[in-house]
Amino acid sequence: MTGANDDHAAAGETDCHAALKDLQFFLDGECGAAVQRLIIQHLHDCPPCEHRADFERELRVFIAMKCKDVAPSGLLDRIRVMLQQIE
Repeated sequence: MTGANDDHAAAGETDCHAALKDLQFFLDGECGAAVQRLIIQHLHDCPPCEHRADFERELRVFIAMKCKDVAPSGLLDRIRVMLQQIE
């Protein structure tokens, strides 16, 4: 007995693989318009992949909020001086 999920797995497995392979580029805005449209359509049609994309977006926000390392004072100035010495 096959259900809707079985049909999706058989028909959409390649689409899911392709969409998830390019997901990071999509989330970074680094894919072309054609790939972007394909991924958007796939995410609209595939709730498991849409949930994965939502998780990835939320994870990026969380990491951005928690990882706010600040360079020691004067580091940028020292790097500029070193670069000027090289030139």
